[in-house]
Amino acid sequence: MEIRIATAPCSWGVFYADGGTSGVPWPVFLQQAAQAGYTEIELCPEGYLPVDPEILRAELKKHGLTVCAGTATVPFGKLSQAECRDFVRGLAQRLARLEVRDMVVMDGTAYEPGFEDKGAWNQTLWDRVYEGILSVNDFIREEYGLRMVFHPHAGTAIEYTAEIEKLLSLGEVFLCFDTGHHVYANGGTEPRDRSALEFLLAHRERIPYLHFKNMDGAVRVQAAESGWTVSEAFANGVMCNLEDGVIDFRELRDVLEEIGYRGTAVIEQDMFGRTAEFACHAAEVNLRYLRDIHMIP
Repeated sequence: MEIRIATAPCSWGVFYADGGTSGVPWPVFLQQAAQAGYTEIELCPEGYLPVDPEILRAELKKHGLTVCAGTATVPFGKLSQAECRDFVRGLAQRLARLEVRDMVVMDGTAYEPGFEDKGAWNQTLWDRVYEGILSVNDFIREEYGLRMVFHPHAGTAIEYTAEIEKLLSLGEVFLCFDTGHHVYANGGTEPRDRSALEFLLAHRERIPYLHFKNMDGAVRVQAAESGWTVSEAFANGVMCNLEDGVIDFRELRDVLEEIGYRGTAVIEQDMFGRTAEFACHAAEVNLRYLRDIHMIP
């Protein structure tokens, strides 16, 4: 097992290019990510960090940071295949210039106005989503030498196990597998839930990239009882420190050891509206926890 640990702006509450929801300025994020002990970051959301590769490279160098991947949230249900390729082209070019291999891609259809709940989607719309994902997968590999790692994400087109497995059946697609999102959409709320672990074991050949996240079972129950959206659940702290959720990270460590995992793992907490100081402390706590349980050196 060999894990390269990274972090991302969402662990500082940044989900939008303007720094929302937390408003943490990007120079503060870079400085605190390094202060917390990280040496790699994921680029997301698009436009938050400098988009000029040379400027970004210089800013990262100040803090001893490098980039593990960039992230594209594509409204696949809205776009044609050609439009999907155009949507990711700029990011693909920047990643290639930065000599970064992976692009994390997730569906953003649910965030577009005018789209019904996916339970009401017809087959044509579903086909457009799957075909768009496959088109981006092939495009960035053939044109830029990049690897798409698709991110199944709670509240989007691809979140449930059957949806993920259908995507995997359609082509040579690799995953950015998010432990917290998987248990949120597919698991239970009791301690030592193994849904994410069992998926990892079943699809080990397709998972070269991980998001380490854990879920508070009690908040998940409250979310279901209150009818919260995924965003509302996240805003209410459903994604917690790695030590505190329903996934036992010692068991996850053992699974990763068993499958001989070698790849990136981005510690993400999806916290909304927190201060930079709060986020930095959580990032330090999570990194220290992984060292304490010998997940990483």
